[in-house]
Amino acid sequence: MDTPQFGLLFGVTAARHEAESARPWAPEVPEPERIPRVRRARAPRTRRSLAGALHHLADTIAPANSCEGYPAR
Repeated sequence: MDTPQFGLLFGVTAARHEAESARPWAPEVPEPERIPRVRRARAPRTRRSLAGALHHLADTIAPANSCEGYPAR
């Protein structure tokens, strides 16, 4: 979407703004306050934990039949 037309439309305004901001009478723009980053706990995303969760879900929905002598999975 960066086309030469955008440069022609906004280039003059941006250049004028940059030139005027160096003047001694230019207003000072306060810098925005930084938002502190919050450390999040890492979620287990391993193949093993996903397989364990899916087996647990499968056993909850349809428990293994223990009277046949072999696992249902």
